[in-house]
Amino acid sequence: MLRIMISICSTLMRSTVCSVGFLLKTSERRVVMKNRIVSIGLVSCLFFCHESVMRAQVPTNASTPAAPVLPMDIKFRHVPQYFEQSFTDDPRYARIEALVDEERCDVILLDKTTNREALYSNLNRRVDALAADGVDAYTTPVDFTAFSTDDSHPLFLFHFHDQFGQEVTWRFVPGEMVPHASPELIFYTHSGVTLLYAPRRAGAAAGTILTIAGREYRPESTRSHDALAAFYATDMTISAILPGTDLWNVESGPDDIVQAAKWTLSGSGGQRRILAVKQLSDAEAAIDQMDPNNPDVPQVVLNVVRANGTYAVSSLSLETHGNRLGIFFGPALPLPARQIDKTTVTFTVAENEQANVASGEVEVQRTVDAEHLLWRFDTPNSARGSTFVTGVNLIPAAREQAKCVNEDCSYLR
Repeated sequence: MLRIMISICSTLMRSTVCSVGFLLKTSERRVVMKNRIVSIGLVSCLFFCHESVMRAQVPTNASTPAAPVLPMDIKFRHVPQYFEQSFTDDPRYARIEALVDEERCDVILLDKTTNREALYSNLNRRVDALAADGVDAYTTPVDFTAFSTDDSHPLFLFHFHDQFGQEVTWRFVPGEMVPHASPELIFYTHSGVTLLYAPRRAGAAAGTILTIAGREYRPESTRSHDALAAFYATDMTISAILPGTDLWNVESGPDDIVQAAKWTLSGSGGQRRILAVKQLSDAEAAIDQMDPNNPDVPQVVLNVVRANGTYAVSSLSLETHGNRLGIFFGPALPLPARQIDKTTVTFTVAENEQANVASGEVEVQRTVDAEHLLWRFDTPNSARGSTFVTGVNLIPAAREQAKCVNEDCSYLR
């Protein structure tokens, strides 16, 4: 391109000089005008050539900052009443959980044949939101009744049918409620990592019976108080880092990072996500992550550092009903960008007053507008050695794809 521009400029100068020389009468005026024209033509040619080169060197995506999307799916929920029972001799299931609040009652069955959880709820809105996230969720009438035994002990009764038509009845009698100076932390690693934060727990008392398709299961005895086979808890929070890769379409984004800049994303099943700059400085920003279609999601804030148009998360926090979950990264966790690299960062998980409930390393692998994380847990002991992969793939906004008609958009391919 540069050679063509120089050749065109040279031809134009020669033509201009000849025409002017023909019109000028005297040799002296001819010489002076020739020199002036050559100088003006050379400067003009260099100016336009320089502008062409500069335009070619400006990145096509400089005015469209990448969306700061987390390459992970984290759930955080507060549950006023929580019930759980594990069992071993059922042909399909290994654990049952019940989550009860004012609006609904959800029951979760862990299918040991598929290593997946199935959630049953009497609230359509919750089932639709979970199904959009890829969860096995089913709308079904879940009957829940709370009353007392003859000796004034609380008694809870659940009744529903699973997806296979099997009748499930769960009669739960909690024992003495025991507060803990340091809330109990319970990990499950069958699918990602799930953390149960229980400040008050009660083991199952006599009379607790789970019945599935006519077969009865009573709580199994355990030697460890921390490994209760069945328990009841109040003011429970459940947090989970789930494996899998999310796909988000960037519908719109800002031209520059300014206060209140906003990205709008859409996913499968009608999912929506909005990212909005909450606080901003030259090197840092706080970004709110919101889901306008799901009021049950907690408040999520990303604390990011900024450099050369890219982002990295130093920490993130999730808050619901006054309970807070935090994940801290060191060095900061890079977010999806239009580049390819690989790095490793450490992480620490905290909840409320518990400063370090889990820790480990994350291996980050980035390709163009995609990122995958390999999680490795070192603590607690129950999660040590657990590994799984999370990730995100971004589809750029339509206006960025439209640039490819006349510009180099190889980073989109």
